[in-house]
Amino acid sequence: MTISSEALEMAAKVEAFVREKIFPYEQDPRRDHHGAPTDELVMEMRELARAAGVLTPHIRPDGSHFNQRETAVILIRSGLTPLGMLACNTQAPDEGNMYLIGHVGSPELKERFLKPLVEGRA
Repeated sequence: MTISSEALEMAAKVEAFVREKIFPYEQDPRRDHHGAPTDELVMEMRELARAAGVLTPHIRPDGSHFNQRETAVILIRSGLTPLGMLACNTQAPDEGNMYLIGHVGSPELKERFLKPLVEGRA
């Protein structure tokens, strides 16, 4: 199984975004008492990802998914920093839930659960 040029392009776009926009957030003091980023910080980074076209990059705008190998190539790039996964909305367990609901969910489940996940609102 080969990796499509579309997936490779998205992976490169995600990596550039994480390196240029998200790495600087590693120094941001907005953390909770456990050191996790605040909801405010996550939403701010997700808005940047949305504007850059890399929010939920493993799911195409039409709702279709890249295959598992292609998804792995993309997710590796978002995981260059733990904040990258949160910014790009590719963190576990949401990524796996999006994949599963997208493949076997009824239209009602997709509307109720998948749509907010993909949009980074859940």
